[in-house]
Amino acid sequence: MLRIPSLASLIFICAFLQTHFVFAQQDDARKVITELTSEKYFGRGYLKHGDKKAAHFIKKQFSKLGLKPVDDKHWFQHFTHPVNRFPKNVSLTTDTKNWIPGKEFLIHHQSPSANGTWPIAWADSAEIISRLNNDYDSCYVITRQVFSKQQKEITALLFKRKKGALVILEPHKLTWSVGTSVFNIPVVEVYDSLFSRQTKNITIKADAVFDAGYDSKNVIGLITGNKTPDSLIVITAHYDHLGGMGNKTFFPGANDNASGVAMLLSLAEYFSKKENQQPYSILFIAFAGEEAGLQGSKYYTEHPILPLSKIRFLINLDLLGTGDDGIMVVNATEFEKDFSLLQSINDIAKFVSNIGKRGKAKNSDHYYFSEKGVPAFFIYTLGGVTWYHDVMDKAETLPLTKYNNVFQLLKSFVLALQ
Repeated sequence: MLRIPSLASLIFICAFLQTHFVFAQQDDARKVITELTSEKYFGRGYLKHGDKKAAHFIKKQFSKLGLKPVDDKHWFQHFTHPVNRFPKNVSLTTDTKNWIPGKEFLIHHQSPSANGTWPIAWADSAEIISRLNNDYDSCYVITRQVFSKQQKEITALLFKRKKGALVILEPHKLTWSVGTSVFNIPVVEVYDSLFSRQTKNITIKADAVFDAGYDSKNVIGLITGNKTPDSLIVITAHYDHLGGMGNKTFFPGANDNASGVAMLLSLAEYFSKKENQQPYSILFIAFAGEEAGLQGSKYYTEHPILPLSKIRFLINLDLLGTGDDGIMVVNATEFEKDFSLLQSINDIAKFVSNIGKRGKAKNSDHYYFSEKGVPAFFIYTLGGVTWYHDVMDKAETLPLTKYNNVFQLLKSFVLALQ
């Protein structure tokens, strides 16, 4: 059982951290984020071995800090999952306009290969279902509002339709994802403001490769406790992102989730020091396949390296690059005593301006652990930049506003889990 320390103990913990913490953490975090978002890793996805390069970078950092593989041999836990990839260039042309990939258009992550030209046909919410049910070889254009209103029906038809293409007009933002299945016809998303109502023809080119069993790997390192080593605190972050769309356009993923990996390594650095060794063991896991549907964490909970019953608490880190408006804690309402502990620490030390609370949500790698009875929080920062799942989520625009403060809060929380 986790217990809440006395108020005096909390004050001591927070005061100790504030006077002894080395403020190089943010600088080190910036270096990690800059490295992982560079073209070398190509979005840490499924092209140019970007995800595998990231896994080996993290393994190297774990080893450098003195972490050990659980069995003294293997840092990696391999698993397979489906993914749809676009290894060659994708292009979009309407009449005489050549669109810029990533900035002006996206090939939908579930699109198949395409190499064709279609006449444009507009459709509203009353027409789109009947039009997708016909045999006309046209490219239908609909707004995001129309798609969202009838998403289930439209998506089902995209898996059945044999001809044509679809354009979805986005009013605000182009947001990409990882495909784990494939439509029958190509779909592109473009900015509504750039798509002329007088457009007559559209040409889409894309080479898609669907891999039903792509090999990914979780990276796992352990710091053994000095009194009760069988008892575990687990700290996690996913290192994968969306990768690339073609061989030139990639999604850097600075906030999502190079920032979480940086925080994972910051905490690993602190707790790896001999003077900071804890009675319990601390397991650090960098998950793969999160963007493909929490694949890495799901696999781990089904094939745990160490028994799930030994986990006293799990802290999952995702989207930690801002903090202007505080942090949010998913599962806070599921584990009220632990949330009260976190809140009590912050009430004393004022590390962040606000700690929000949410209930259960299947939105990051904590989910499958808590579903199996493991006490777990997913913590992310609030406010600041809004770049997410797009080509603009870059290291140079990520402010790391409250990185040091969030680090201290998380470290305090781990220390208080006695």
